[in-house]
Amino acid sequence: MGKPRNREKSKRRKPIDPQKLAKRRQVWKLRSVFSRIGFAHIPSNGIEFTFNGRTGELDEIFQQDNVIVICECTIGKAVTEHVTKKSILFGKILSEPSAWVKEYSAFNPRFKASVSNSGYNLTEFRVRIVYVSTEGVSDEVEKHFENIRFLDGTRLRYFELLSHTIHRSARHEFFKYLKLDHSEIGDQIHSVKDSARKFSGHLLPEAHSGYPSGFKVVSFYADPAALLALSYVLRQDSWRDADGLYQRILIKGKIGKMRKYLVEKKRVFVNNIIVTLPGDTLLLDPATRKSIDAVKLHQTEQVSIIIPYSANMIGLVDGQHRVFCYYEGKDPLEREIASLRTRQNLLVTGLVFPEGWSPNRKREFEARLFLEINDNQARARSALKQSIELILNRYSTTAIAKDITNRLALKGPLADLLQISFFDPSNKIKTTSIVSYGLRPLLKFDGADSLFSTWAHRYKRRLTINATAAVERSSLREAYIEYCISCINDFLIAAKLGTGADRWKLEPRKANQFLTPTVLNGFFVCLRRLAESSKLTTRGNYERALHGIDKFPFSKYKSSGWKALGDDLYEKFF
Repeated sequence: MGKPRNREKSKRRKPIDPQKLAKRRQVWKLRSVFSRIGFAHIPSNGIEFTFNGRTGELDEIFQQDNVIVICECTIGKAVTEHVTKKSILFGKILSEPSAWVKEYSAFNPRFKASVSNSGYNLTEFRVRIVYVSTEGVSDEVEKHFENIRFLDGTRLRYFELLSHTIHRSARHEFFKYLKLDHSEIGDQIHSVKDSARKFSGHLLPEAHSGYPSGFKVVSFYADPAALLALSYVLRQDSWRDADGLYQRILIKGKIGKMRKYLVEKKRVFVNNIIVTLPGDTLLLDPATRKSIDAVKLHQTEQVSIIIPYSANMIGLVDGQHRVFCYYEGKDPLEREIASLRTRQNLLVTGLVFPEGWSPNRKREFEARLFLEINDNQARARSALKQSIELILNRYSTTAIAKDITNRLALKGPLADLLQISFFDPSNKIKTTSIVSYGLRPLLKFDGADSLFSTWAHRYKRRLTINATAAVERSSLREAYIEYCISCINDFLIAAKLGTGADRWKLEPRKANQFLTPTVLNGFFVCLRRLAESSKLTTRGNYERALHGIDKFPFSKYKSSGWKALGDDLYEKFF
């Protein structure tokens, strides 16, 4: 006879609460990112303290040198009330960081030991608050609480991918995200030197460059360590602006192979790296230390190049992998790579922006230059071209369609369902074909089957004319976008109500997902038929017309069958 079963052991484990599980994953991901970029985690949860009359607890604390980051973590969309409540304590901490470091040390022994062993005095600590939420907050909330950095799921995934690829070297961009200047970080806070980096190189006469007036072209050798600290790849605020993410994300496998090449072959890459340099870059005569005017040059001259030392000063247009394969890592190759990182052995061609150029103008120039270099080598992907189109030609139908897609993803029946950034979750609906085949034909400037034909604006044709005054044309563009979004959302809300709101949720398995690019493009084809037949109407009328749409056989339309789907929806319901 066998032993009696232990009833306690035989009991099934209680299922973990989904909210708690999501919170665990969020915290684990956050700690992993901080660890990879060089921060130490200091336990703080459950430690209650009072500072300047306000009592509270801190979810997570991380420290690197003199930088202390306090993180508040929440699942879902951060509500204004919660942010407001927390901001009172955070505001008190940020207004007197030195006093808080001293007083909080009495409550948290691990924190006290960490700051005491760091070697920095109280006035040298830099404290930042990061509010971490899976879905983020509105732009309005972010602007209201400017002293708090908001890290939503997309931004966290960006830093997760970046830190997985270039490890500790990702800290330079993260410090920029925290709004920390290079002079405030680590040993630099003790330094009285000017925060700038000097390179020896050559300056090309302006007449020989072929670039617009005011541009200066320089060539110089740079050490990878400096480029890692100073460069940006996607664009300056890649964690914030999805529209600017036009360059390829760093490919971990490619960087790994190049890193191995450096160690095994023991030689550098011979082709040059193309960068843009800020307008306040100084170009000085090495002997006299006076500024050199490229306009007056008739031949290439030696020059001292002085670049402000801060993250995101150098725009990497071509050669990002050749720079970032020198990253600071923990792999077996790091010991040998570390010795190569400070050697000035990378040949750089730099384009110095004319002084006074606006950020938008610089952004357009970099996008054009990137496209010129890369489109000649291999056809750029559609998603990449759409992002560049939004930068370079914002009045094209592709750019307007891309802009509308971005806005539909933020508000309305498609909110939080569309993948508009490379770093959005993979289960969100991809939008490249929606922009190209669904929205662009719907809002084109010609033909009776477009929303432009039904738009009743008196001066709408001026939107299509390049000579139209910039202010008026921009206003018309915004008005047309708002009209299109209103027409689209009226139809989509009725379709959502008719098919059932539950079917519009994202599913873990794509095979179970009702909403797909095919279904959405089918809706947009139907809207084109409605525009063509002058049957665009109100949401209420759409709801009545779409009665019974929940029984419609959407699943039989596959891949590029959106045209047939849209036509069949129109014929059956309208």
